[in-house]
Amino acid sequence: MTTLLAAATILLGVAMQEAARPMPEPHEVSRRAADMVDPERLMRTVRSLPAKRAGAGDADHAAGLEAAERLLVKQLEGLGLTPRFHEFPWNSPARNLGRHEGEPDSEKVLYRNILVDFPGTTRPREVLIVSAHFDAVPGSPGADDDASGVAGVMELARILKEVGPGERTIRLVLFNLEEVGLVGSRSYVSSWLKEQRAVTASEGEALQAPPERIVGMMSLEMIGYFTDEPGSQKSPIQRIEGVFEPSTVGDTIAVVGVKTHQSFSRPLISLMKAHAPGLKTTDVDFMPVPIPDMMRSDHGPFIIAGRPAVMITDTANFRNPHYHQATDMPETLDLKRFTLVVKGVVGAVRRLADEP
Repeated sequence: MTTLLAAATILLGVAMQEAARPMPEPHEVSRRAADMVDPERLMRTVRSLPAKRAGAGDADHAAGLEAAERLLVKQLEGLGLTPRFHEFPWNSPARNLGRHEGEPDSEKVLYRNILVDFPGTTRPREVLIVSAHFDAVPGSPGADDDASGVAGVMELARILKEVGPGERTIRLVLFNLEEVGLVGSRSYVSSWLKEQRAVTASEGEALQAPPERIVGMMSLEMIGYFTDEPGSQKSPIQRIEGVFEPSTVGDTIAVVGVKTHQSFSRPLISLMKAHAPGLKTTDVDFMPVPIPDMMRSDHGPFIIAGRPAVMITDTANFRNPHYHQATDMPETLDLKRFTLVVKGVVGAVRRLADEP
């Protein structure tokens, strides 16, 4: 216990040093990008997604999930972008309902993640990823979980199209089937790792590009619910004297990662605040090993693969009483603070695309 507390104290000292550093100044392009975030567009996207879009749901949910994919692709194409797809198989339990005993399960169905790249001008093989998931759970329209994150990604797509790319590649990913065990992101990371190993194995061949390097990944996982009610915020991490004081009010956005990746998470947090004055964050990136509640989104497979990744979240069931409920409706979102989060992300991402 003494050793653990000593290590925690060291971590706190590092965190305090980071906090004491001057706030970085937004450069012209990233400041303009943050200022372009449109609250009305965010809410239009939230409201546009079908209320039934669960991978593990019935036929109506299956149809809604496909409709959500078509809608998002159409909107991206309407911006003049060219989405691409990562396909993966999954056997939905709902598709086997009603089969007779002894009959084999139905064949696996192909699902798709949606990807859009903004290639870097000078360092295209260095990649920043920003993601959200467009599926929901049965019985919940998923306005916060995760239509709010999807709206943030779609707004980032619109703004990047207007302000132009950075030196690094920015990759936007709308993951499918997050709610049934991070199926889409786990499949994507597995495929990505295989691709990079293949590139490395063929290094030296004519016209062969070097392997990609993921310099940072952000999962926008529920970013729209805030409250100033005392006692409204719970925490899976208990108070550690002198190290971590959990918030008891749900008025912040949490940035969740691991200590190993602080070289990514700390600049990200500083830049989010610089581009969204008034944004309050809870920084949960000091633990050497994440607890299970810290891995409940599409950043998890990236962390497991050793890539720098964080979850940006309003903390789901630790704050939002509508989590996975029929009441997770657009009207429950706090548009002002929701917009602040997206402004912070947009500005930080565009700035990080140019940072050394």
